[in-house]
Amino acid sequence: MTELLIEHPPTYEPERRYIYDVMFGKFLGITYQARIGDDPCTTAISVCGDSSRKHIILHEALFSTPYEKWLTGESLPRQPLDKWMVHDAFRDIPRVSSDIPVIYGQHLSENSYYEEFDGGIRLGLDIFGSSFFMLTRYEEVVKSDRDEHDRFPAVASLAYQEGFLERPIVNEYLEILWACMKRLWPEVNRRRREYEVLLSCDVDSPLAVCGKSWSDVLLSCGADMLRRRDLYLSGRRFYAFCCQGRRNLDVDPYNTFDFAMNVSEQYGLASAFYFMAVEDDRRTEFDGLYSIEHAWIRKLMRRISRRGHEVGFHGSYGASVDRTRIEYEVEALRAVMQEEGIDQPHIGGRMHYLRWSGPCTWRLWEDAGLDYDSSLAFAEHTGFRSGSCYSYPVFDVTTRQPLLLVEKPLITMEVSMLSPLYMNLNAEGEVYNKVSSLRERIRPFRGQFVLLWHNNNLAAKRQRNMFKEVVAIAKP
Repeated sequence: MTELLIEHPPTYEPERRYIYDVMFGKFLGITYQARIGDDPCTTAISVCGDSSRKHIILHEALFSTPYEKWLTGESLPRQPLDKWMVHDAFRDIPRVSSDIPVIYGQHLSENSYYEEFDGGIRLGLDIFGSSFFMLTRYEEVVKSDRDEHDRFPAVASLAYQEGFLERPIVNEYLEILWACMKRLWPEVNRRRREYEVLLSCDVDSPLAVCGKSWSDVLLSCGADMLRRRDLYLSGRRFYAFCCQGRRNLDVDPYNTFDFAMNVSEQYGLASAFYFMAVEDDRRTEFDGLYSIEHAWIRKLMRRISRRGHEVGFHGSYGASVDRTRIEYEVEALRAVMQEEGIDQPHIGGRMHYLRWSGPCTWRLWEDAGLDYDSSLAFAEHTGFRSGSCYSYPVFDVTTRQPLLLVEKPLITMEVSMLSPLYMNLNAEGEVYNKVSSLRERIRPFRGQFVLLWHNNNLAAKRQRNMFKEVVAIAKP
């Protein structure tokens, strides 16, 4: 088995070890040794025992930042970013386009970031620093921009401002590095991957009428008829409200869970359903009006598990940076799962409203014993918030420690595409084109298309047809 030797400057060792582990260990499946080298300005990669002594030299940028400027605005990439029209050596690698945004780097010659020499290859692109910047969401710790829900907005991100939010830029950087490695060492092999679709559902409103007043239901029925132009849905909603007294909640129009599972199973997929466990006295106007202790919710969770799908955690609106709330809600979910005989090897989920605050939310999730998070997306726009279409272990840039928690980056949700407050894709064709475009940006990298669709947005026939078509487009 091939083992790499990485010789690097004597700075930022925890950060370096983390990004080497992710890029080589997790993404490529290649073992390596790392040690401090002789050159204080570059990182050199070679193969242990290679008599030819060929090596790749990479420019240093982010990890050459003076310590007093770390996590400050002075360490952020300079804008506008340069674009690299990639060398002919990379013509056949997976990439979105030939012009690669350079987050951190330095020209080598003739406006190029690549050159060959007798002993190997030199790259002016700071692949490790740029990938670290994206995967850890470094800029979100530095910048103070927040929206009305205290979320870091897409428009404040480097990816949005520089036009690469819908590119898995870290994967593109990885392929450039891999092409250099194969050019020097053809015998090197990488981990085999396959394209995947990961469907998920945030259970914000499992039932349309439970706990609602007559006036609330009548207003919703009116909206069904006038705004959504769906008389059938209006009738179903009214009928479900009348059936509450007979405890017949299955007729509720938001009870679309079996439909979602049927569609998943049609394509050999397993969906994840994330449930809230918010305390009643801490429930906000944005949280779901249900309790996981409710008999109908427990029955639903059992049915999801029996059918081979996943039950997971949906952190409440106010819990993203609140240790007490996270611990309470996770424990409440675990207790119900245990009582209902739901045994899963891993439990993960997503924050409500995508109210993720890095790296605090990651740290709290790990401390609460969760295995993965899937909150990293911008609510208002589809794309690759962390620049990756691979799951990866995360890193706390404030404590300078790697975590065991895994991030499964969310690529899109139906609310982002359909809401008038966000992308407002009105026609079905616009949604299908967007999903198809994202799929074509993930498949070449054999990545993961993580898709969120809320159960309450499957109530109308038009919504269900759209969901079926979206899954058909995204399917492996």
